[in-house]
Amino acid sequence: MKRIACLAAALVCLWQISAAAADGQMDYLPIENRIQDEWTQYVYSYPQITRGESKVTEQRLNGFLREYSQSTALQARLTAKKESRRLLGKTTFEVMRNDASYFSVVFTSQLDGRQWQKGFVFLPQNGSQLRLEDLFVTPEFSAVLSQATAAWRQSNAVADGFPSVQDFYLTADCLILLFSPPDGGDTLSCSIPLDQIASSLREDLIAPVS
Repeated sequence: MKRIACLAAALVCLWQISAAAADGQMDYLPIENRIQDEWTQYVYSYPQITRGESKVTEQRLNGFLREYSQSTALQARLTAKKESRRLLGKTTFEVMRNDASYFSVVFTSQLDGRQWQKGFVFLPQNGSQLRLEDLFVTPEFSAVLSQATAAWRQSNAVADGFPSVQDFYLTADCLILLFSPPDGGDTLSCSIPLDQIASSLREDLIAPVS
């Protein structure tokens, strides 16, 4: 009976691994921590990968995501001490794309009435972080983005500076660029449909039609 139970458990495990490999998604758990002292009350969260393409991927992503989220809390504490006042804030996250080709997450931080975002895109195969230019097959990616966002930039008074822009994230069908506004307010986001610039993008960026 024990052998049968063990065999059944092994088959279930193999089935789960096969299913996971088929959909290409990484499993993760939301982790929440806090810093609370005389200067700061700050809650920060991040995704902890529980199953990735490899242990290397898991370790690389978990270290990076944890450290980034924690750094927002530590920076808030530093600001509070410098300004000699107590600050309340939080950092939350949302996984925006999770498939065999890309893992993308955006963090949203709030402190002292201000809100800002930071996006990241990683390769699930090894956990490497991608730059904006890595998404394109043409070195003229800045011209492509400039044309695609001309109307949005004009209405939001955002200058054309794509070669230096590295704040972005992906969804299944959009590239979202993040900009710091001229007045120092909340982060501005510009969404570009992937099919609008498909000829300039890597082929695996375009999600297959289900």
